[in-house]
Amino acid sequence: MQRTAVHRVYVFYSLLMANKISSENSIRQKALGIYQIAGGIIGFGLIIWLITLQSYWSGFLLFLYLIASALYAFSIFCGVLLLKNKETGLNYSLINQYIQLISFSMAGFAFEYVSGFFVSAGIDLTHSLLFRFHLGVSSWRININSDNEMILVNFNFIALIIIIYIDKLKKKIEEHKMGALFSNRTQEN
Repeated sequence: MQRTAVHRVYVFYSLLMANKISSENSIRQKALGIYQIAGGIIGFGLIIWLITLQSYWSGFLLFLYLIASALYAFSIFCGVLLLKNKETGLNYSLINQYIQLISFSMAGFAFEYVSGFFVSAGIDLTHSLLFRFHLGVSSWRININSDNEMILVNFNFIALIIIIYIDKLKKKIEEHKMGALFSNRTQEN
């Protein structure tokens, strides 16, 4: 009889702690969702601003704007999934952050995509060895076969921090699931 009472108290306490952890994870996930949505909206604002400045149009240029729009739409999609507390939102958000991790420009090709804040450091080898440091908010650059002779590689530290944050959040959610599963099995016994 006494063992059963202690067991019930343990199960009750485990469920309370699991709910607290679940609530904290949900808040973190929603904060990340808001960040991703805000970065996507700012990115779309950047695209609209660039379109208004554009005097020359071609099918290829339209294609580049569509790629940038798709990337910012993906960021918003990730944010919406996170706000809905969908676990797939974390997986998609990881993909979104990995795309933002490294930007480059070499041999006439360039790619840079940031949805949200960025703090990056890089190496510019165009004319000599220069170390570069950049910070800002939502940015993109796509060059394909341009005359640009730049040789530049940048690493986005904010994207790295968010990747680590998402990985830790995924582990906490997995631990929470395992704890809940253990509590349920303990209750059944």
